[in-house]
Parts: sequence; structure tokens; C-alpha cells
Amino acid sequence: MKHKIFMLVFLSAFVALTISCSKKELAQPDPDKVIKLQIRGSSYVDLEYVYKDSVIATSLTTSGNNITIDTRLLIKEEGATFQIRKKGSSEILQTKQLSSSPFIQNFTVFYDGVKVYDQAISLLIKGYALTGELEFLLDGNIILSKSGAVDSRSSILIDKGTSREIQIRKKGESTVLLKKTIVSDIQQQNLNFFFDGIKIVDNVKLDPPANPANMMISAKFETQFPANFKGVDIDMVFYTKMPSSNAAAVKTSPEIRFTLAKDGTFNSIELPPIPAGYSYSYDIFEKGTTQVPYVNLVLTNGFPLTPNLGRFGNLNFEAGKSKLLVLRDSRTLITSPARGTVLSGGFTDLSQYFQ
Repeated sequence: MKHKIFMLVFLSAFVALTISCSKKELAQPDPDKVIKLQIRGSSYVDLEYVYKDSVIATSLTTSGNNITIDTRLLIKEEGATFQIRKKGSSEILQTKQLSSSPFIQNFTVFYDGVKVYDQAISLLIKGYALTGELEFLLDGNIILSKSGAVDSRSSILIDKGTSREIQIRKKGESTVLLKKTIVSDIQQQNLNFFFDGIKIVDNVKLDPPANPANMMISAKFETQFPANFKGVDIDMVFYTKMPSSNAAAVKTSPEIRFTLAKDGTFNSIELPPIPAGYSYSYDIFEKGTTQVPYVNLVLTNGFPLTPNLGRFGNLNFEAGKSKLLVLRDSRTLITSPARGTVLSGGFTDLSQYFQ
């Protein structure tokens, strides 16, 4: 009997000891864990990365604006964080959450000197300003100022799930000509525009010709003689000629007339193919007539107004291509076969900015 009692007491003590040890094991904190911290991004100022009041990494602009940090970090508890601050400053710019797993943990840091963002969007600004200088603003701050041809790629910093706004205005003015929203979920974004000095459009699109043997042209008209221009729609009347020859230009048959509005809006036409070595030329007339669209045009003495007949205004033909042209009138003095003033046209080809 005594033996049984002894065994019962022994077993009870053993079970109690086992339970006690198990509780002690459960009560012990999780062991420390090492992670690999990877930070990528960009900054124009030196930054420090702080964990538990200690600087664990630094990104210096002397090595460039890109941030590339790979460091191992001992995590002592769940819910740990690290902070980002300017080098030498105690002000925290952003706090980021860490975890004991996975081993590799990635973070992005894009700092513009004011705020830390999650990511960067690539924005291509491409277009043309016929006159004046334009300013491009991001949330009210100027990021680009340009005249003429604009072909600039910018990095737009943005947080996930948010948007920012690009504005265009004339330099020195406050009126916004155009706005574009930049979203966070499209990595590559474009802003194409055309500014004629008054109006701006961002939907310029060069469609290929319906017939790949043809050439598509989209054009608008601007006069160099506003005091004498009648303010009417004009026609481009096309000729063909061989630039390497002295032979006269020949009007197309049937006649091709391409009307351009007096308000400067764009119109499009497909030009049919012409023999190799030839190009198109054109005259400018008041719509539906063979009259020049000017009154009281001042002429040089001894050089009377003479029909162009396709002599000037050369336009090379490229099958399957689309051209965006700003057509301008001009006048040329000739001495052969007789003295005269020829009214014709020249143009600016903007196609490359909208391909």
C-alpha cells in the first residue's frame, strides 16, 4: 500500500514538473531573427535610416541620387520599425514597419526634399509651342520651362493609390492652359501637346493613312500678313514637280484642293502616290477660287503679283506616313522669266513630336 502511495505521489510530481517546464518554455520570448533590409529609390539630399536610435545605413548624394541599400538587421520583436530622416537631423520624415519574416524585406524611398513617396512614375512631355515659352507645373511647382520643341522625361514621385496634377501655362502668367492627372498605377505616362500661341491641345494624334500607298497630312494655316489677310478659309491646290529638273510644276488631275479653316484648326487629307523623284508643291487660294486671300498687300516696286503655279512650297511624299504641318504663307521675289512677287507657302513639320 505504501508502495502504491509513493508511486502516485511520484507520478503527480513528475506531471506537475513537466507542465511547469512547458509553461516556462512558452513564456520565453521568440528568439532574435536576422533579416536582409533592401531599400531602393532616389533623393537629392543625404538620408539616414535609423533602427532603435541607431543609424543602420546612410544614402549620400555624393554617390548619386539613386538609393541602393542592402544591410542585415537583427529584429528583436514583432512590430519593430525603422525611421528615415535627413542626415544630421532629428526630424523623422517617415516610419516604416518591419517584420521578423520574410528574410528579404524591400522598401522604396523617393524623397523630393519635402516629402517621402512610395514610387516614381516616368512622364514623357513631348510637343511643340509655336510661340512663347511654356511652364509645366507639378502641384503648383514649376518643373520645366521650355519654348519651341519640347521632349523631356521627368520622374514624378507619387504614393500608391493617389494622383498628382500637371499644369501648363504661359511663362509669367497664372492662367492654366491645360491640366493632366498623373495616376499611380501606370508606370509610363505621356503628355503630348500642341500650343499655337493662344490655344493648347493634348489630343494630337497622327493616324496612318487608310491606304498605305498614300501619305496622310494634317495641317493648319497661319498667315504671316495678318493686316492684309481677308480672314477667310483657304485652299491648298496641289501640283507635282521634279525638284532636280527645271521643268514646270503640273497641277494634279483631277485637281486636289485641301481646305484649311481661318480659325487655325487642323484638317486632314490623304495624298495619292506620285512617281519616284517627284514631290508635291502647292498654291494658296481663297477657298473655292483662284484668288489670293489678301487685300492691299504691299509689294516691292517693279515686282508685281505673279501666280505661283506650284513653283514654291515643296512637300516630299512618303508612302504610309502621317505628317503634322503648320502651314505659313510667304512671298518670294523672282526675276525670271520676269520680275514678280510670288505668294506661296512654307511649313513647319511637327510630326516627330507626336509619333
